[in-house]
Amino acid sequence: MINLIQNLLFMADTANASMSESAELSAKETINSMTDDKKKALKSWYFYDWANQAYALTVMTVIAPALMAALYNTATGTQSGDTFYAWVLTFSMLFVVITAPALGVIADKIPVKKKLLKWYTIVGITFTALMGAAPYFGSQGYIILAVMYTIGTIGFTGGNVIYYSFMPYLAPRNCQDHVSTWGYAYGFIGGSMILIFHLIVLMGTSWDTNFKMAIIFATSAIWWWGFGLQMFKWTPEPDIPSTMEWKGIKDATIVAYSQVFQTFREIRRFKVLAYFLLAYLLFYDGVNTIASMATAFGESVLRLNQSMNVMLLLTVNIVAIPMTIVFGKLANVKGTKFALMLALIIYCFVAVVAAGFAPLALDGEEDAENYDFTFTWDNDTQVYELETLYDRGYESWVGETSSGDSEFRDNFQQYFPDNSTDYGKEESGSSTIGAGLLVCLMILAFVAIIGGGVMFIQSKDLGKAGVLAMIAIVVVGILGASLLAGQAKEDENELHNIGAADAAAIVANFDNVSDHRFAIIFVDGPLAGNDEIGDTHPTIVDQGGPVDGWAEFMRDNVWQPFGITVALQWIILGMFVGVAMGSAGAQARSMFSQLVPETRTSEFFGFFGFLGKSAAMIGTFLYGITSTAFDSRVAILSIVIVILAGTYLTSKVDLEEGIRVAEEEDAKNRALASGASSQDLGTITE
Repeated sequence: MINLIQNLLFMADTANASMSESAELSAKETINSMTDDKKKALKSWYFYDWANQAYALTVMTVIAPALMAALYNTATGTQSGDTFYAWVLTFSMLFVVITAPALGVIADKIPVKKKLLKWYTIVGITFTALMGAAPYFGSQGYIILAVMYTIGTIGFTGGNVIYYSFMPYLAPRNCQDHVSTWGYAYGFIGGSMILIFHLIVLMGTSWDTNFKMAIIFATSAIWWWGFGLQMFKWTPEPDIPSTMEWKGIKDATIVAYSQVFQTFREIRRFKVLAYFLLAYLLFYDGVNTIASMATAFGESVLRLNQSMNVMLLLTVNIVAIPMTIVFGKLANVKGTKFALMLALIIYCFVAVVAAGFAPLALDGEEDAENYDFTFTWDNDTQVYELETLYDRGYESWVGETSSGDSEFRDNFQQYFPDNSTDYGKEESGSSTIGAGLLVCLMILAFVAIIGGGVMFIQSKDLGKAGVLAMIAIVVVGILGASLLAGQAKEDENELHNIGAADAAAIVANFDNVSDHRFAIIFVDGPLAGNDEIGDTHPTIVDQGGPVDGWAEFMRDNVWQPFGITVALQWIILGMFVGVAMGSAGAQARSMFSQLVPETRTSEFFGFFGFLGKSAAMIGTFLYGITSTAFDSRVAILSIVIVILAGTYLTSKVDLEEGIRVAEEEDAKNRALASGASSQDLGTITE
């Protein structure tokens, strides 16, 4: 969710009172006076942010974390998928932290920006599309997805490092705030549009869950490819001198990190700034971790539907826009530090409340739609018809070989409908791998055909007609794929039935089997009202965790009395996150900019960005450690401690002193630039 925070920052720019209207107008006038080619180059750069936000919002923030957690839970028969995702994300970010500085050096000193961006984009797009095949690999799906997600994230984040490096060459220095603002705006709009489309796919179609996932990942790749092409077509390679001889990635990494350490040594001379950066590393670590882990937590701990994760992000976006402006005005009245600390305290409150989220207790037939397996009596056919939670099917809930689900399989699977289970085949594992590879090929072919069609239409420069043609080709491609995959609407009426004898056998085992994570209920018929809720089902809140009592207290005293379901709890979470997220990011950047000497802005902001990437790794590592040692609720609360520590350090930052030191450094550097003597410098610094 790092990029989501960035996308919301542009709202703070518009609310920043320190930005004079005349300066903004001057930037607009400067851009309007540029040649048509330069304007097109700049707009094409904007559209790359529009394009790759399909990955930042849909894939990285919403779908992939929850899907990976779900696949892991199914394969292992546990509810610790969020922990696995935390480790995967930590590894991905570790690679980014190691390579990002080297990429920055290469991009700044060798004219190969477009070439590097092209290859990172190809990697990102390819593996984004391939993620859609992961559910078809059966019990190996979570491993496949983890590998593809890691490579896709490297493609996305590495590409972003190069993408950002274009900005200084697209417009004059006085226009950089304007360019940054509009880049974020394009990214926000583009990411939100594709997110809404994916919400329609999740909630408005009758396709099965796996096919929906394939469509979401494939269209995310196409969106990135189709809109990103404009940058490669119209944005030129910056004309920079080649000041560095390419000696390989190892040498570039050494040079890059020497610069990072040099900046670190320099920053240490600015004690207030260094103090704030330590605070930033802590609280940004916590904020980013909560944002990154939210959907995986929702899947593993609350058993939420994927569509609710999309709704969460849309809620965050809707609330964040006006609240970022409100906090910008609050900063003008009460100060930047006050506004930042308030946003961080709200974040802590959010995390504490989230640790107390809990599904409401299941209440028989009234809650039948919330059971994992619901058998409904059909009076005409005299059989029970099986429906599964979120229409995932039996195989998407119960692990094929997992030891965690063995008791459930051994006691219940034989009585389930024959056409819903086929785990008895010895070759099922190999056939699943074969099916997954086939789906990979089909997805690549689909993306290549649709993407190629989009490229052809774009090459004709058809304007609005071309846009409509591109939309049409994508829609036709999706419908065609649904027909070929056998997911057409006429197939949705397939029923999974069992007779009264098998139903009675299932009910007979209720008294003897409880060590599982599922809930079963029979509605109407001879077995009406009989249900079974496993000991590790999410509605059984007390599972021996150190803070389970907090979740029980919240459910008994808040959620249950007021009928606040986990879906509504999730929306409440989105509202509070929206209040704090954009505000925290905007005020942190504003506070940092006040503490940094204007004459060394680029150097220090580069280090600021490096810390942001480092924080993305540290927080998830902490989450993985604590959730492994204890559970997910403890992991959430451990992040609260980190944010509080950062908030406390922020409260100790002497902003006025930091500004004075920065102004003193600027005066010295400007005097040096103008040829002042050492005696003059002594007078300036006194």
